[in-house]
Amino acid sequence: MAEAPETQDVLGSRATKTRVMRHSSTPEEQNAGRGGLGEADLDEENTVSPDEDKEESLDEESKENLDEESVGDLDEETWMRSAEGSDDAGMWLDETSSSTESEESEEEGVTWDGTVGSEVSKQEKVEGANPAKTLKSLSTYLTRIFTKFHRTSLLRDFVESEFFVIDGDSLMMMYIHNATVDPGQNLHFFYLVEWFLSDLIQKQAKFVIAFFKDLECIWNQSCLYLSIRTTLILHLQRNTKIPVHTEFSSCFDPKWKTFLEENHPYFVMISDTANPKKKRECLSTGLFHNLMIHTLGNGINVVLTSGVTQDILRLYGYHKTSNAMIISVFQEKAEDLKRAEDWMLSCAPAFHSQVFCGTDGKKLMQTLHSEIPQTISALKLLWPQGVDVRRIVCAVSCSVALKIYGYMVAMAKSTGDETGASANKEEELEELSEQGATELCRTYCLHVALLRKLPLAQRALKSKAKWKNAAMPFLLLRRMAEFLVLKELSTTHDWPVDLTYLTDLSDEHLFKSVVKICSERPACTGSEPQLGREIGSEYRNIWEAVATISPALDVGSALPVTCSPGLLLLPADTTESVHQEQGIPPIGLIPVTSDLVEEYLGKMLGQMPQLDSEDPTIVSLLKLKEFDEVLHWHSRKPLIETWHEKIQKLPTDPLERKSMLRQQQKYVVFERLYAESLEETATLTVASSQAEAAKRPSKKSTELIEAQKRKKLEEEERKAKEQWSSIQKSLGKEMTQDIDKGIKTLDRFLQKCNSDQVKVDAQMEGIKHCYNAWVEHCRSIAEPSRDVKTAVMLMQRIHTVLSQYEEQLSPKQLTKLAGYLKELGFLSLRDSLLERVDEQQKEKLKKRQMNDPKCPVGLGAARFQLKHMGPFLIRDERTDRDPRVRHFIPDTWQRELLDAVDNNESAVIVAPTSSGKTYASYYCMEKVLRTSDSGIVVYVAPTKALVNQVVATVYGRFTKDLPQGMAVCGCFTRDYRSHVFSCQVLVTVPQCLEILLLSPHQQDWAKRIQYVIFDEVHCLGGDIGAEVWEHLLVMIRCPFLALSATISNPEDLTQWLQLVKTYWKQVERDSEEPSSATTKQKGKRKKHTKSQSFKVRLVTYGERYNDLENFVCDFEDDKYKFVPYHPCAALTVDHIINYGIPSDLALSPAECLRLYDTMAGVSQGWPRAQELDPEMYKSFKNKIVIRRSDVREYEAELKKELAGWIETGRTNEVKDVLLMLAPKAKGIFGREHKDNFPLLVETLQKQNGLPAIFFMFNPSLVEGFADDILRHLLRKAQSKKKPGHDKTKLQIESRIVKLLKYLEKEKTLTHPSRKQAERLTQCQTEYESLTKKHQELQKLPPDCTFAQISAADQKFLDKVFTRLRWIHHSGYYRSMLRRGIGCHHRSLNKTIRQSVEMLFRRGFIKVVSATSTLALGINMPCKTVVFLEDSVYLDSLNYRQMSGRAGRRGLDNAGSVIFYKVPLSKVQRLLKANVPQLRGQFPLTITLVLRLMLLAAKADDQLDAKAKALSVLQYSLMTFNQPRKQNIVKYYFLFSLQFLLREGFLDREGHPQGFAGLVMHIHYHEPANFVFIRFLVQGLLHKLCQPVNPSSNTFSEDVMETLVLILANLFGRRHLPSVLWEQRPSFQQSKVFLNDLPEEFAASVKEYNENAIHVFGNFLLTISQLADLEKEFKLPLTNTTFPGPQEQEGADFTAELSKCLDSPVTAVSPFACLSGRTNHDLFNSYDVDPIIFRTLGIHMGNIPILPLKYYDRQGRHMPLNAYALDFYKHGSLTALTSDNGINRGEAYDLIRDFLLVISAISTSVAELCDRADDPVVLAFQQLQETYSAKLRKVSS
Repeated sequence: MAEAPETQDVLGSRATKTRVMRHSSTPEEQNAGRGGLGEADLDEENTVSPDEDKEESLDEESKENLDEESVGDLDEETWMRSAEGSDDAGMWLDETSSSTESEESEEEGVTWDGTVGSEVSKQEKVEGANPAKTLKSLSTYLTRIFTKFHRTSLLRDFVESEFFVIDGDSLMMMYIHNATVDPGQNLHFFYLVEWFLSDLIQKQAKFVIAFFKDLECIWNQSCLYLSIRTTLILHLQRNTKIPVHTEFSSCFDPKWKTFLEENHPYFVMISDTANPKKKRECLSTGLFHNLMIHTLGNGINVVLTSGVTQDILRLYGYHKTSNAMIISVFQEKAEDLKRAEDWMLSCAPAFHSQVFCGTDGKKLMQTLHSEIPQTISALKLLWPQGVDVRRIVCAVSCSVALKIYGYMVAMAKSTGDETGASANKEEELEELSEQGATELCRTYCLHVALLRKLPLAQRALKSKAKWKNAAMPFLLLRRMAEFLVLKELSTTHDWPVDLTYLTDLSDEHLFKSVVKICSERPACTGSEPQLGREIGSEYRNIWEAVATISPALDVGSALPVTCSPGLLLLPADTTESVHQEQGIPPIGLIPVTSDLVEEYLGKMLGQMPQLDSEDPTIVSLLKLKEFDEVLHWHSRKPLIETWHEKIQKLPTDPLERKSMLRQQQKYVVFERLYAESLEETATLTVASSQAEAAKRPSKKSTELIEAQKRKKLEEEERKAKEQWSSIQKSLGKEMTQDIDKGIKTLDRFLQKCNSDQVKVDAQMEGIKHCYNAWVEHCRSIAEPSRDVKTAVMLMQRIHTVLSQYEEQLSPKQLTKLAGYLKELGFLSLRDSLLERVDEQQKEKLKKRQMNDPKCPVGLGAARFQLKHMGPFLIRDERTDRDPRVRHFIPDTWQRELLDAVDNNESAVIVAPTSSGKTYASYYCMEKVLRTSDSGIVVYVAPTKALVNQVVATVYGRFTKDLPQGMAVCGCFTRDYRSHVFSCQVLVTVPQCLEILLLSPHQQDWAKRIQYVIFDEVHCLGGDIGAEVWEHLLVMIRCPFLALSATISNPEDLTQWLQLVKTYWKQVERDSEEPSSATTKQKGKRKKHTKSQSFKVRLVTYGERYNDLENFVCDFEDDKYKFVPYHPCAALTVDHIINYGIPSDLALSPAECLRLYDTMAGVSQGWPRAQELDPEMYKSFKNKIVIRRSDVREYEAELKKELAGWIETGRTNEVKDVLLMLAPKAKGIFGREHKDNFPLLVETLQKQNGLPAIFFMFNPSLVEGFADDILRHLLRKAQSKKKPGHDKTKLQIESRIVKLLKYLEKEKTLTHPSRKQAERLTQCQTEYESLTKKHQELQKLPPDCTFAQISAADQKFLDKVFTRLRWIHHSGYYRSMLRRGIGCHHRSLNKTIRQSVEMLFRRGFIKVVSATSTLALGINMPCKTVVFLEDSVYLDSLNYRQMSGRAGRRGLDNAGSVIFYKVPLSKVQRLLKANVPQLRGQFPLTITLVLRLMLLAAKADDQLDAKAKALSVLQYSLMTFNQPRKQNIVKYYFLFSLQFLLREGFLDREGHPQGFAGLVMHIHYHEPANFVFIRFLVQGLLHKLCQPVNPSSNTFSEDVMETLVLILANLFGRRHLPSVLWEQRPSFQQSKVFLNDLPEEFAASVKEYNENAIHVFGNFLLTISQLADLEKEFKLPLTNTTFPGPQEQEGADFTAELSKCLDSPVTAVSPFACLSGRTNHDLFNSYDVDPIIFRTLGIHMGNIPILPLKYYDRQGRHMPLNAYALDFYKHGSLTALTSDNGINRGEAYDLIRDFLLVISAISTSVAELCDRADDPVVLAFQQLQETYSAKLRKVSS
């Protein structure tokens, strides 16, 4: 044995811990000794210790410091911010200045890892706040911020372009404490980490991982976790392509700040705790808190790693957006936080303190550090070519550990001899001898050999044994050596080490099993054959390497592998054989007799075990009353009710009938008023095809009509000439005086003129005056200062004449135009134009125009047009009219749409916003209205706002004479319906159309549908309700139009839809074949009057009519300025290499010119510089009229050339180009800048940037913005009023009121006297005079309003403002609207929203602040769109939808998009990000299965019903070309049926029964709907709902609150972050944390869950056979392969090892099996995501379980938000915002949805109950009335 170092005071191990504590000389050393935890384990159950450590209290000084109530002097400004009620401002100071519950309960103060220490009192006094107080303040401040974290979809739609950061230690924290991972099962941990990262990559997320050096100390109390952390870093760096940053020391490192500024990540994922298993807050958590506040303080958003979940398409987590107040607080406290960080690091225990507890531990650590590189060098000589890293780490760590342990034992004995202290016998027995340590090393090496050779299935061991104290010191020492070996290897680059299997360095369960076998059955390890030849050979190689590199150690031979008994302590109930799990009884299927089931499942049914008819499960099934859907879901009216029956039910009373008709007339009048703001066209009266045929003219009549048309044209030509002659002189004079005003007058004349020749003459006159104005401008102003606006106007008119009227131009006129071009300096264009004149005149003209240009513009012709005329360039528009379109000439792609409608074809249309794609929808409606009186067009819109707009448009466009009771347009939403079954155009939302199509008795109505129009079909890929869009697209038989502006993979969508249409084509063919008598009885065959095409066209168009120009808002010299942002500046070289230049990254002509000039400036020797020079480019050279198509061609060439530079290795030049294109401004985001919104709007007004929409994502900010502008205008107007203005106004108003009363009274006189008549006339005159004066006084100064008074007539304004009379705060909103300001968000009163929309479209309102409610399809065009803030919701999809509002066709030359407080990096990503690809959701829910069974069982036409059901089951987008997933869906359908049968919602014939109707009515909230029925059936609700007294129908408040509590636990499930539950902050009005269900209800839920788990656990077992086992035995990210099931050679040792295996595991991931997870866990866990086969694509969301308590993956409780109950108690949306952390708009929607659930239940239980006085019915009616009244009070 090696000699011990000279140090004699080093005491070694945890086994000698008691003695160590006696010899430690300082409190710090004692703390370090106490801090040591067991191997692996930070898990108290994994080690056995005779003595439990006791905490010591903090010294008095520390207590005093930590319990102080104030945190230093507060400046006045900070207190002011706190008082203003900001969400985050002042939380730090408010909370720390008062004593809280958490502070009182933790008197010892904040401690490191939960252990109490006295470090605070030992710190040197430093200037600034006490670090402990700073940390406590930070914790309290963050606790308040945690209430504002919102659970949302994190990736949104940025796909490959968004970028975020994952903190590496937080990532490790996510999974090292995962509830399914046993300590020491490294491979399982790495599997979960790789699964998470792989899932992010598959979702096309872009991220980096950052490990901070200082955060390593978090893990210092576990060498296992230190080893895993080092392994994780090394594995990610060497084995993956994920960027990993390890260069940052801490978040205060300047390099980290630079990284954030340069990249500005979308968010940083950070853990909120350093040890989820510790309930009390620990000091190490403060490091994460510091990182969190530092991130928010630098303007970066934060996402908590706790609560992160995934499904097929999305990643969800708790997100917090940084804001100005958090940034301000951080900047004030940055120095204190830095000191607190340094203090925490100084308090961290040394990582070796758990092993070396003595005073000379550092010296021993130096020995250890020197031994490791020496040992590695020795191993390099032995294995120069490198080997598997597992061999290296095992050999070196064992060798070094044995050496150091020998030193420790020798020194412990030496110390004991010198001091004369003798350990008692019990302690001596606990010490591990050096021989025992060697034996442990042998078993460890054998365990490593098994890791390399043993299949995963044979490693599925669950060892419940614990290490005894005797073994712990050496095990800790070896683990520490492993950590240091890995550190050394991470810096070794001259040795080819195979790092592939870094993830599998050790397996704790396997190691313990090996130790157990070697100690109990050493005979099976005596030779290599007994171990197995491969395993034995591998083990021998490792052990011989240990012996070779440790020549000073006598380690002995490799065999036999024995181990001292007594190192492991087995559980008391554990026998020699490992506990064998009981078998899982397979579920027997209850047979179902159903044609749908048999046809869909086919052979699968025969492959599954069936129950006998006498089986108790079948016998116990209840036969209840069959359910049939004959009543409306939300009323007790019959579902089948024709319009004839409705007419018969009209009121017979004349007054009632008149009142009802009056209401209908008001509704139509308003819709047409609303439509006035949408379109200026006249209403179209549609006649049926029969009427049109009767009016068809004869041949003679046609000739007469043509002659009349010719005569009319001649008359119009004559009148046009006369009119031009009459105004030519005056117009010329006007243009001479003011060219701008005169040109506007000329344009108005040209719009009304119908003569082309007159237009030519007028245009030439305008060109002449434009030229004269340009000449005059040039004479008066020197060249550098000239404004080329007039020259642009001149060239624009020359373009118009040459492109539209060239054939009408005479040679003289051509000559004049050539002269103008020459004077502008465009000599080449002059020559080009003269080419069109005959040869003789051409030569004369050239000689005549040889003199120099008089007024050149100073640019070449092409450059001038690109730079200054971009918005005016001629577009390639067709000139031939289409008889199908009256008001405009459609483009080619629009005609293709019309052709599709004419041919009854389906079409997918992808075109930019405002491009005109919606016209095809209205053409489709017109066609159906003309050709049929019974045909229906259904328009599906995603939002109610868009539904209202389309309804108004239909009323404005069409009128038609229909039978009484019928209507042209109907509407159907969740809370409003009108003429649903008696209209020809139904406008609805997807969920409501799904109700109709799945209704078994509405098939005749559905067969009348001739077209379905899906607007904004990209919602197919949305977060909520996407599966409903899928169901509709596959269920409809008729053709459809699917419209969207934002789909990146329309080809895939079209292919899928074509497959669906092919299915329906086959269904139609089958229905036309002769059928049996039985079939004829079951369903009627559909008769077709017109053939339907089953073709699906794809029509794409990518050209916006107006260019979009992007600007970044900057603030300098107290002024806002808008800096242009070139789209190419958003690109990076890496992005171009990986993804190319985005196809929709469009450049304006001026931006193309700038790109060329920049490329030419960067690359002096560019070969194509001359070729692509605008003046020489083939499509521009000598071209008078450069068209938009020419510019697009040029743009494509430039982009191709730029990408080509990268391919040829000129990446540096590309970087320079992109850098030079970047804006020189930094923007406002992150700067200390106080918002001045009035100044921002006025700046836009001065730059002619109004009308504008200002987009935000918080309704409170939306209203605050509008209020800020209004108050500014009011203050401004008040300052301009003359003295006595208000007094005079009041006097006049008072007098007017008196006069009005008098006039009304006198008007009743039938024969007034002369005096009375004179008096009446006098009063009338005075009244009119005062009214005019009052109007003058009310007039606002022009600079005190943004309204454009002339845009809307007074009659229209009166109608709009009259509708606002009865709303809350009517005067306030009317005052706002009259000044041209509006706000718009979803929780705003509908009348206000509609008024804003109408007035904005009319041009009266110029400034609107809005949320995304205006983005989705609403017709609100404007000139400028401003993004006022950054948000998680500002993604590529919303950006395109919102920015698409900018640029009004026919009004604006270009649209402007301004980014206000949006980081430049976010702007960059928005511009270059592609829109999301549409992918399928999981298509089925259990309630949907029940609805399909209802349709199949009760349908009037069963053939049609079965076809619809099969279309939903067989043709989901998720299973498109995915046979494996199709089978999974089949199994899910099968087990859903079994669940419904066992719960009593289906009978054995597949007929819905019992409460099936109520379940379907509340299907939005599965599985809560099933649980609610269980409460109802078990009588729990009747037991609760007891009236105040038997004779009363009123219920006490306690009953109502309990009822809301129950409903909130079911239907208001919104979880809060677990950290809030642990911190328990206090709140002002709300309780926030929802109480648990009452005991009886909780027991019912538990019983329900057990039944659901039994059924769907078997589902998971069954589908496990569909898993891709080849992939399942690979790590998800690196694809590292591990041995799968295979036959092993017979060996004694492996035979003994196999006895330790649990029962065979077939349905659980082989990596999860390493932690002892078995098939049983599928039946015992509420979260099976971490353990099931990942290739199945099944998530917990597909399993209908309702957890009573919800936990995150680390086992931390995530309470429910009590918003629904809190609102019932206090009725305040403001309290829900401040306490419950829900913004006002979202809170309103949540409360409204909760009320809709109450209403649905109330209506449904009333339908189901025979007694009207049933207490449950009455209780829900009372609750509905009370809750709706509370909601009405808060509606504005």
